[in-house]
Amino acid sequence: MEIVLDGQDWRTEADLIEAVIAGVDGPSWHGRNYNALRDSFVAGSINGIEPPYDFIIRAPSVVTPEVADAIRYFVARISDWRAEGAQLSARLA
Repeated sequence: MEIVLDGQDWRTEADLIEAVIAGVDGPSWHGRNYNALRDSFVAGSINGIEPPYDFIIRAPSVVTPEVADAIRYFVARISDWRAEGAQLSARLA
């Protein structure tokens, strides 16, 4: 499933993570960190929308250094989790 993440209002890494959790219809109790994202993406059966996920990241032309780093880190984690067998992809739009 294509999940568009609109980064227009992101100011922090936490904003990106919140957008990801909302995009997959994560439960309110979903952890707000990369370990929790990994668990829900690799193990599955947690989110309202299950993989495969194709994350499309729409980053604004000007982002804070924290958000730029967070986007790079998120994309790298997606690659790692895909190597573990999760059906994931991520790209910038």
